[in-house]
Amino acid sequence: MGIWARRALQMAQHLSMLHHTALMGTCTKSIAPAFAQQQQTQLLHKLAPPVLQAAHLYQHQQQARFSDARLRTICSSVAARAPSIKPKWDSETAKKALAALSEEPAAFAQGVEVLDSIVKVYTVYSRPDYFLPWQNHPKRESTGTGFVIRDRLILTNAHVVADQTYVTVKRHGSGTKYRADVVGVGHDVDLALLTVEDDDFWTGGDDGAAGSMKPLQLGDVPQLQEQVLVVGYPTGGDNTSITSGVVSRVEVTQYVHAASHLMAIQIDAAINPGNSGGPALRGDVVVGVAFQNLPHADNIGYIIPLPVVRRFLSEVMKYGYYRGFCSLGIVFQTMDNPHLRKALGMTGHQSGVLINRIQPTTSTAKVLQKGDVLLEFDGVPIANDGTVHFRARERIFFTSLNTLKPTGSTVHVKVLRGGRELEYDLQLEPLQTLVPVHKYDQLPSYFIYAGLVFVPLSQPYLHEYGDDWMSNSPRRLVDKALNSLMQKPGQQIIVLSQVLVDDINTGYQQFQNLQVGFD
Repeated sequence: MGIWARRALQMAQHLSMLHHTALMGTCTKSIAPAFAQQQQTQLLHKLAPPVLQAAHLYQHQQQARFSDARLRTICSSVAARAPSIKPKWDSETAKKALAALSEEPAAFAQGVEVLDSIVKVYTVYSRPDYFLPWQNHPKRESTGTGFVIRDRLILTNAHVVADQTYVTVKRHGSGTKYRADVVGVGHDVDLALLTVEDDDFWTGGDDGAAGSMKPLQLGDVPQLQEQVLVVGYPTGGDNTSITSGVVSRVEVTQYVHAASHLMAIQIDAAINPGNSGGPALRGDVVVGVAFQNLPHADNIGYIIPLPVVRRFLSEVMKYGYYRGFCSLGIVFQTMDNPHLRKALGMTGHQSGVLINRIQPTTSTAKVLQKGDVLLEFDGVPIANDGTVHFRARERIFFTSLNTLKPTGSTVHVKVLRGGRELEYDLQLEPLQTLVPVHKYDQLPSYFIYAGLVFVPLSQPYLHEYGDDWMSNSPRRLVDKALNSLMQKPGQQIIVLSQVLVDDINTGYQQFQNLQVGFD
C-alpha cells in the first residue's frame, strides 16, 4: 500500500469515528440509496480534494462498509425518487371505493339528505423539516370538510390531508369519529379522496345520526351572478355552517396549496379555515369545492369548478392515482404591443402569444421553436392578451384548455414562424419541473458525507426560511427555483445545505447553501 493510500485509510478511519455518525444512522428505513458512485465522486472532488477523496477511496476499498458499527449506512436518496405516502390499497373497502368512480350512483341526496352527506374531517399531520431532513416538525392538528360523491367515497381538499399521519371523519349530527384512509390525492388541483371502512359510518350506526349517506350530484360551471351556498365546518364551532353568495367571476387563478394556475370560480360567500373541501351548492347540486379565500379582503372566496374535479376523478379512475395536469412546457408573453406584432410579421387578423422559452424535456420542444407565435390551440383562436372565448361575453386564459386535457391526449396547434402559418400535433403530458414546487406526502431526500449535508433544491426547502422566503432565502437559489427549466429527464440541482461541524470538515462551514451539482 502506497503512502497516499495509507493516508487515505487513516483519514477515512478518522471519518468513521466522527461524532455525526449517530445522526447519519437516523434515516428512516423507507429512504433508499440513490446517489450513484459517479455522482458521489463529482461532489467529493469539487468540495474538498485532500480530505474527501481520501474518505472516498476508503469507502471504495471497503465497498461502502465502515469499521464503526454505528455507521451502518450512508443515508441518501434523490428528489425524483423520494418515497411517497401511497394510498392505502391493502383493504377491499379502498379498492371498492375507487371502483365506484366508474359507476353512476343509483340516487342522489336531496333536501335534508344533503347535509347528511357532508362530513367534518379531522387531520393530524407532521411536515418534514428540510433544514434537518432526518426529522419532522412537531405534529399539529387541523380540520376541514368533505362530502360524499360515490358509494364509500368522500371528496375533500388535498391541503386538508397533506402530510397526514392520522385522519378521522364525523357525520352531520353524529358524536362519533371514524378512522378514514386517503385513497387518492392530487396536490396540483388541491383535491383528495377518502374512504371509511367502518360500516356504521355509512349507515348511521347507533349514535343518533341519520340513515345511509347518499352521494351529492355533481353539476356544471355556474353562471355569473348565480347564487350558491357554501356548506362546511369553519373554525369557531362544531356544527354545520351555511353561507350564501353569488358567482363573481370565472378565471384562471393560483391554487395556493401547490402554486398551480388553474380555472377557479370567485364568489362573495365567506370561506374560512375549516370550510375547505366543503361543497358549493346550487340547490341540491354541487357546482364547486371550497378551497381558499383572498387574504386581507372581505368575503372573497374561491371554489374549484367541476371541470377540474372531473379531470381529477377521471385520472384516478383510469390510473388508480392522479398523475398531474398537462402543460405545453412553454414560457410566453402576450402580444399587446402593435410594434412587436409588426416585427414578427403578423397581419391584422392574426393574434396569439409569443413563445420565449421551451422546456427541452417536453414533446413541444420537438416541433415548436423559440420565437414562434402560438395562434390557435385545438382550433380555438388565442387573443393577443392570451385569452380564449369561454362563454357569452366571458373570456379565460388559454392555459385552461390544456390543463383540462386528459394525460397523453393529442392536440392540434397553429403557429406563425417566419411569416408562415404552420400546424402541428402535440402530445400532452404533466410537466416535470427542475425545482419541485411541492413535496407533500414525501420524505425529504438528502445525502450526508463527512458531516456535509447535501439536498436536492426544492421550494419546500426554501420555504424553511419563513413566509417571506423569496426575500430571506439566498437570491441565487430563488432565481434557480423560479426560472430554471429542466434540460433532461430526472435532472436536479444539488445544494450543500449545511455543515455538521467536526475536525474532519473544519474550514468548510462557510459553504452552506452552495450549489454543488446540476445533474
